[in-house]
Amino acid sequence: MSVALSHQGAFGFALQSAKGNYSQPDTWLPLMQAGGRGPSDTIELKHNYVPLDLADVNEYQSKYFSAGQWAEGSLRFPLLPGVVANLFSWIQARDSYNQGKWASALIDCVHEVKKLTDMKVRQATFDLIKGEPVICTLEVAALKMEAGSVPSPDMPTAAPYIFQEATVELATGGGALAEDANCEKIRIVVDALVEDVDEGLRLAATAEPVQLYNLAGVRCWGAFSRDFVDNDVFADFATGTEAALTITLQRGAATAELELPRILYQADDLGLPGSNRQRIIEKVDFLALGSTDGQTPPITLT
Repeated sequence: MSVALSHQGAFGFALQSAKGNYSQPDTWLPLMQAGGRGPSDTIELKHNYVPLDLADVNEYQSKYFSAGQWAEGSLRFPLLPGVVANLFSWIQARDSYNQGKWASALIDCVHEVKKLTDMKVRQATFDLIKGEPVICTLEVAALKMEAGSVPSPDMPTAAPYIFQEATVELATGGGALAEDANCEKIRIVVDALVEDVDEGLRLAATAEPVQLYNLAGVRCWGAFSRDFVDNDVFADFATGTEAALTITLQRGAATAELELPRILYQADDLGLPGSNRQRIIEKVDFLALGSTDGQTPPITLT
């Protein structure tokens, strides 16, 4: 038997027409490690076996049951030009009952293919770091995981977006958005507020959960590090002035945009580094807010 090499693996997903309807992947994405370490796919099938402690004259545990079987974990991949539409829809789209989209997926691990049905995004994290590819990490849960057949992936040929292709716009002083070239590291987290599987557990006859509810609209927060060329951001933090943030990735005609129309700075870590060989870097934590009428989400991905 030959060794399983990472580059032989593949990940693909497709949005489902309805819950329970498996769809063959139509979007393929290359997975990527964090800093060259650790797995890029941590999706695990959880049998959730519970051993029984019984007064049955036995000295040892000998009986057990499954408290439900599902899959959960994370996926990490770079954002690619022209391959974000289905991803962004999976993260943010909601139906009339405020429920997120279901997706199917195949994860080819060479000697085993994980086939997932009824999968939702729990949380999406976008990381933009100077000199590196733009990375998306998804925390996901799926109602069903089984063995799949070997796929024929259609991998995109474009290289990932890199930080230098991002245009960052900030609104300061209560004014309009304007380009700010001083941010060096940005993290944005989108929480879909999916109910924990074990907390809302309702089992079908197959011992699989029957639902993964979105409990409310998305929540969003983040942080950025900024070269301290002025005190505009610090002044907004100090006075409690709301700001806005838009990040646009562009290569040729392909674009991807993260728009946060209202952000509120919650912390501003500004201090001297205690060295004559370093710059002063401002580190800011923020909360993204929806519109005051409650109709517009705190972030829009396009």
